[in-house]
Amino acid sequence: MLLLVALPACGEPTSSAPRQEVEKKMPAAVIGDDGKVTAVPDKPTEKKLLWDLAGVIDPATAQEIEDSLEYFSRTTSNQILVMTVTSIGGADISEYATQLGRDWGVGHEGDNNGVVILIKVKTENENGNAFIATGYGVEAVLPDVLCKRIIEKEMIPHFKENDYAGGIKDALAVIMPAMKGEFDKEEYMGDDGDAILGLIVFIAIICLIVVSMKKGGMGNGTGTNTRTYTGGPIIFPGGYSGSSRGGSWGGGSSSGGWGGFGGGSFGGGGAGGSW
Repeated sequence: MLLLVALPACGEPTSSAPRQEVEKKMPAAVIGDDGKVTAVPDKPTEKKLLWDLAGVIDPATAQEIEDSLEYFSRTTSNQILVMTVTSIGGADISEYATQLGRDWGVGHEGDNNGVVILIKVKTENENGNAFIATGYGVEAVLPDVLCKRIIEKEMIPHFKENDYAGGIKDALAVIMPAMKGEFDKEEYMGDDGDAILGLIVFIAIICLIVVSMKKGGMGNGTGTNTRTYTGGPIIFPGGYSGSSRGGSWGGGSSSGGWGGFGGGSFGGGGAGGSW
């Protein structure tokens, strides 16, 4: 019995040590009297695009995501930084994510083609928050409304189930093709709305047909009603089929490394959400 009680206690240091070591390398942000972020953790010398400071992604999946982010950076010159944290010290998450992108120089100087995905995980005392911050150069392909939709549709449903890796992967499956210009954002944004619109149009047409038949299509009682509806087919707007995602959230190997952040700048674009 004593051995069984002692085993969990012996195992705790080994499981928490890596996270404690990472947190030492990444100090908390500095918050001014006005609640705004005045400084974020210094840019690390280690070249990584996924910083799971909250420790919510298993090592194998974390490596898979890291490989995909590095491959994407090397092959497109666009850069995406993903960070999970347990706290942002009371700062506004949009301020934190934007300042993080600026101070770390996510994206390339001149192109400003960087994105920061910051996730403050849900804890016992605080709700979860996420924000997608966009560099100047990608605001056109990732407008605020699209970032908001990605968070609400791809990320939060997973995060509510504590599946942070799944939410990150699904978000990247939209963000990466969008940054490459291989994404139909109108189709993606319009899936739910178009389905509702299609239903409304269908009901309206049926009502018009019924009214038309009642007004002029019922004979005088001595003959046969020969009025028929000859309208063309009703075409419903198509929903999002998945093809706009480019088929995958990543791919390729990180072999060969990447050159690190290139000095991109951020202007405050993006959107967030909470759960």
